[in-house]
Amino acid sequence: MEPLLQFKSELINGVKLSAEKELCFEEEKFFELISESISEAGILDNIEYHPYRNSNKYMKIDGYSWNPLERTLSGIITDYEDSEDIQIITKTDLVKLGKNVSRFLEKIDDENFLDSLEESTDRVIASSMSLYLPNALKFRVVVLSTRKLSDRVKKVSIEPIREKPTSIEIWDLDRLKTLSESGTENEPFSIDFLNICNGLNNLPANTEDENTLTYLCVMPGKVLSEIYDEFGQRLLEANVRTFLDFRSSVNNGIRKALLTEPENFFSYNNGLTCTATHVEFTNVGGVRVISKLDNLQIVNGGQTTASIYFAPREKGGIGDKLYKDIDLDKVFVQMKLTVIRDEEKIENLKSRISQYANTQNSIQKSDLVSNHPFHRNIEKLALSIPMPAGETGLSTKWFYERARGQYTTRVRALTKAQKDRFMLEFPTSQKFSKTDMAKFENTWRMKPHEVKKGAQANLKLLGEVISDEYDNDETQFKHAFYRELIAKAILFKSADSSIFKSNWYKSESGFKAETVTYTLAFLRHLLIQQKKDINLSRIFQNQDISPTLSKQIEVLGEFVREKILDPAFRGGQGNPSEFCKSPKGWEAFKALSFDLDNLDISDVLNSSEIKEKKENNKNINEAGSQIEAQTGIMDVKPEEWNAIVVFYKSKGYPTYHKNISLPEKCYKMYVGGGFPSDKQSIEALRIRQKAYSEGFDFI
Repeated sequence: MEPLLQFKSELINGVKLSAEKELCFEEEKFFELISESISEAGILDNIEYHPYRNSNKYMKIDGYSWNPLERTLSGIITDYEDSEDIQIITKTDLVKLGKNVSRFLEKIDDENFLDSLEESTDRVIASSMSLYLPNALKFRVVVLSTRKLSDRVKKVSIEPIREKPTSIEIWDLDRLKTLSESGTENEPFSIDFLNICNGLNNLPANTEDENTLTYLCVMPGKVLSEIYDEFGQRLLEANVRTFLDFRSSVNNGIRKALLTEPENFFSYNNGLTCTATHVEFTNVGGVRVISKLDNLQIVNGGQTTASIYFAPREKGGIGDKLYKDIDLDKVFVQMKLTVIRDEEKIENLKSRISQYANTQNSIQKSDLVSNHPFHRNIEKLALSIPMPAGETGLSTKWFYERARGQYTTRVRALTKAQKDRFMLEFPTSQKFSKTDMAKFENTWRMKPHEVKKGAQANLKLLGEVISDEYDNDETQFKHAFYRELIAKAILFKSADSSIFKSNWYKSESGFKAETVTYTLAFLRHLLIQQKKDINLSRIFQNQDISPTLSKQIEVLGEFVREKILDPAFRGGQGNPSEFCKSPKGWEAFKALSFDLDNLDISDVLNSSEIKEKKENNKNINEAGSQIEAQTGIMDVKPEEWNAIVVFYKSKGYPTYHKNISLPEKCYKMYVGGGFPSDKQSIEALRIRQKAYSEGFDFI
């Protein structure tokens, strides 16, 4: 079967199976699956699903996304068809779809239109979108399609919405396939600098490593603004600093320099540190310039980039100088560029470059979490720990996608017989990503306001905490943690399903994502007030939640959604989604009470059972750590163990101290010495970690 057709077949089958299981329309499930993919890739965040159809007024929209980093409001529309062959979407089709969305966005603050909406949630959604209008610089129509874009389509334009720049973006079958199989954190893209600015001037800074090339470049401010306008936050995905807006003193200083001394900006600014995966050169006027870069990532300098883009678009100014008159033709920025060609080293090197480039700044550990051993630990546990048989009678495993496309890559490399066995062992319904993990875990930690900040933002916020916890005591993240993580995943997915299938949600849909995370966090908050907790062990053993727990979630969910939609409860916050992202939103819920009458005694743990569970989990984790430690010490080269011995001797430790004796024992096992015990292995790995924290390094 032709690869694109095979991809479509797998995509449609997945949509149909999920829709059948959830008792929902296929188009809705398609929107949900694709939204998750592009959200995980950092392309669109905070995607809200709420379809609106009005064939008489030629309006159709399925959801929206507000991006504060780009100040862009995106209207999202699906183009779903399930034929068995490849269908083509034409320019005419795209223009028609775009106009359906445009008509809706033009009306979202029209009182007559709002009054005509039948469902109250339709009005709330439209009103919520209208609150972004004063800050919106651009609009975007995003088309999610199961068709292939016609080869004849080179560019599609759309008329401005509300007299502001508007673009249309198509996620067709080809693009969805590329994203699914990319194996990277973000969607691959290329920047044609030859077309934008006649190429970038550059100076080679290293020549010894053909797989890692470094250049010093001069980036024109106007060019930087143009590429940010086109690619937006995709340029910042590897960045360890989040743009803080112009209220921060750093950005105020950047903006002032741009306005008052643009010709000196190069001297004042620290510049950019960037990575790319491929570079091309060409000769222009006898000078060798960079003509193209693939997957450019700004790992330090995100504030500079966003300031250069936003400052000329700001209102006001300083004295008689207006921000809109900033002359970017006079602005230049120094750029240190590292081109990493070795795919296996990309993520590790990007992480190290980010870390070293930002050692002068206040950075969060969460920004470096994507390469943290925590994720490798979950990946290893997922491949080794089988699930209880549950109601199906079959023992399966969950698949943790530490990197994008791992699941698909594994499946594609197998024969049909191997694929069938793999799919039985790792069903597609039991695949979860880093952002999924963060959603499950932070909901359990009763931080629904962080979950609602978006997939990538929530992962970073959780990462700040997780990385500290893991570094302090990684044994608490072993087998027992993983089993509970899977129970949290089942709980979250089941709650989503229970709420979606409820009569109250069917009668008036909307704000499901907010309702699910807030319902579970609120449920746990209420139980903890009673010195109780949700029984995760029961969920893990049954691989499902009980009917009584499902009913309680359904009943509580209705109460939670009513509160989210209640303007009085929101205390003046007009946008329910923004309310749910704020700590004030969660504090408001914590002040409420609710009787949990539907729970069975087996759904919860009492205080003594909670204490017993903690002790059992500790024993399970320690047992798992002992097994892993025995193999872990073998993953360290003998030369490294010996170097640790030398390191601690140089610090004056006596030879009998464990910091020397245990690494030495690990070194000697390679040359005929005895094998360390379980406890010694665990301690040796801790000593190794401690050595690195104290300045040790090994190449």
